[in-house]
Amino acid sequence: MTLAVFLPFLLAALAAWLGPRLGRRTGYVAALAFVPALLLAVPLAGAGPGAAPALEVTRWVPDLGLALAFRGDGFSLLFAALIGVIGTLSSLYSVAYLSGHERFGRFYAYLLLFGGSMLGLVLSDNLVALFGFWEMTSVTSFLLIGLWHTRSAARDGAVKAFLVSALGGLGLLAAVAMIGLAGGSTTLSGLDVEALRASPLFVPALLLTLLAAFTKSAQLPFHLWLPTAMEAPTPVSAFLHSATMVKAGVVLVAKFGLLFGSSPLWGGIIVPVGLATLVWGAWIALRQTDLKALLAYSTVSQLGLLMSLYGLSDAEGRFAATAHLLNHAAFKAALFFVVGIIDHETGTRELPRLGGLRKALPVTFAVALLASLSMAGVPPLGGFISKELFYEAMLHRGPLFIAVAVLGSALTFAYSFRLLRVFWGPPRSPPGAEPHEAPPGLTGPAALLALTALAFGLLPGVAGALTRTAQNALDFASYRGYLSLWHGVTPALLATFVTWGLGGLLILQAARVGALGRRLTPRVNANTVYYALTEGVNILSSRLIARTQGLALPDQLRIMLGAAGLIAGYAVWRSPQVFHSIGTPPLALLPVAALLVAGAVGVLLARSRLTAVVVTGLTGFGSAAAFLGLRAPDLALTQLLVEAVTVILFLLVFRYLPRTRDLPRTRWRYGVDLLLAGSAGLGATLLVLAGVRFLAPPISPYYLENSYRLGGGRNVVNVLLVDFRGFDTLGEIAVVGMVALAVLGLVRLGKKGRAPGEPPPVPASPPPKEKEEA
Repeated sequence: MTLAVFLPFLLAALAAWLGPRLGRRTGYVAALAFVPALLLAVPLAGAGPGAAPALEVTRWVPDLGLALAFRGDGFSLLFAALIGVIGTLSSLYSVAYLSGHERFGRFYAYLLLFGGSMLGLVLSDNLVALFGFWEMTSVTSFLLIGLWHTRSAARDGAVKAFLVSALGGLGLLAAVAMIGLAGGSTTLSGLDVEALRASPLFVPALLLTLLAAFTKSAQLPFHLWLPTAMEAPTPVSAFLHSATMVKAGVVLVAKFGLLFGSSPLWGGIIVPVGLATLVWGAWIALRQTDLKALLAYSTVSQLGLLMSLYGLSDAEGRFAATAHLLNHAAFKAALFFVVGIIDHETGTRELPRLGGLRKALPVTFAVALLASLSMAGVPPLGGFISKELFYEAMLHRGPLFIAVAVLGSALTFAYSFRLLRVFWGPPRSPPGAEPHEAPPGLTGPAALLALTALAFGLLPGVAGALTRTAQNALDFASYRGYLSLWHGVTPALLATFVTWGLGGLLILQAARVGALGRRLTPRVNANTVYYALTEGVNILSSRLIARTQGLALPDQLRIMLGAAGLIAGYAVWRSPQVFHSIGTPPLALLPVAALLVAGAVGVLLARSRLTAVVVTGLTGFGSAAAFLGLRAPDLALTQLLVEAVTVILFLLVFRYLPRTRDLPRTRWRYGVDLLLAGSAGLGATLLVLAGVRFLAPPISPYYLENSYRLGGGRNVVNVLLVDFRGFDTLGEIAVVGMVALAVLGLVRLGKKGRAPGEPPPVPASPPPKEKEEA
């Protein structure tokens, strides 16, 4: 399990390096990263449903009790193997799908980071690690959705997905903290469930867990981000929508349902929200003209179905949900691959512009037919069996539940056949497009998944055994139901007939249904609320900055210095005024002090940026000389390096900045600036004088005495940095690394990415060199 989680992370770094060299063939390396996840299906099949879960613990900091713990129960292994299957097929599909202009290193690195994060999420037994992997899925999905960042829709979709899922992430962070405190453990397997249920933190933790699950799995009203996530490349969409991120919330509800399911609040919230999402998502999907948007809203609808089943918190619901989870992954990934093929061959995904494709794309048509009929719940495909289980579970809840379930399924039936319209009727495609069957690299993964959906229906015993592998982990071993195409004439079968009748009516009255949909379209929806909120926050922050800091840099500096002076002045006023003499400084430092003062004065008198940078360097290098004179060569070396890097960064940044200009200042402003500068200098001097004597005994003798005995090093500074303050050093290195990456991004900001189909960029003329001011 540990290898299955971390191999994608390791190969992500390799893929980033191989991408520019191997091009699209890097996809084969990416596919290898999911092999350990695929192999997790072997112990799953061999151990049987009653096997005890495997536990792998990698101790990280034993003294602090920090460890990475992965737990392979039946459900976790089943979902991990599912991630491996879809991840492998998506990687292989992308080899034939992506254009030759793609940045392969970036694409496959992001894809593998995302896959590894998702594997860590489903296998983690540690709550803190689970939260960490949860957040990593948010960050990596942001990178994948915004991969073609030159498109405004891709940027909007990435930001929207990140903001919504980050909101849920904050909820999950608070939830895992509460669960750990109340349950007495930071591991799922070690929680005291009874103590958690008796704790006053139980209800807050439950509500925050639901917030995280609803945002991640696009439940109402947080569904707005998922359709815009379709801006990601099609292999990513297939991976994202069928087996990974969007199902993370479902996984959370499935696992945490064993903790919270005893509360009526749990099912009382999840089931209505899930059923409402089922109907609303299907209704919106029926009105889409973009094939990928149709599939995206259908995912919203299907996630509502899964949520409502897991929210029932009984054995029947969990069994049905697990069966449908596997089935949905097969037909949804196949359909995304099909839409990618249609887009690849015709150059469009718009329904009104397509028709009669079954003759030009016979294999694709067969795949689409199997997958769509499975989604519609038509026998003998897997979707029919899982829909019957869904109906059985809702029938036991009451007439209202089954009525909503039938309505949602009828809409699903209708939009599934609407998707197939591109293959019927007279041939129709955009001008200039000559659609023909896609290469095996595109049709192969889609066909394999469609056949899986078919096998799910024709071999219900095998599918049932696969579902049963999760029975101990999700506590549905006592349920005696089974998968079958024929259970006799049951109420569920009658509800299916009603579904087909309603669905057929919706197809026949498509024009009237479309007109009704346009009339019922509300002016206010989740998207309008989202954009109103983001615009309101932008306006508020801009006005706040303009009112408090001004728009010019001098005004902002005045306010910051004034605020710092007020705070420091209050501290000086409240504390005893004790200042000490600095003694007699060494004569060797007097030239250095003169150099520092000269540098500071020179900056004030400089008339150009270049001169100011050079003169500023005098203060930095003078500080290094002072450190050397005070017998601190390591500090001097650090200061020299920092100063050299600073000068280089200044010169790089100045290349892209406009020319400087003098801002007009009145006499009053001159007076204020003089007062601020004098106060800052006086305050700094007083601070130095106050800090000459220690308020407490110095700790330096401790390090001198113990650096060799405890750290094994004679260089006290080195031992201090590496051993005594190792975490501080690690944090500082991380900060420096992040700053370096940010600077690299700024320097490369002018190099635009390019989406498939876009013309190559025209080489830009070099920017005019800045004319140095006199």
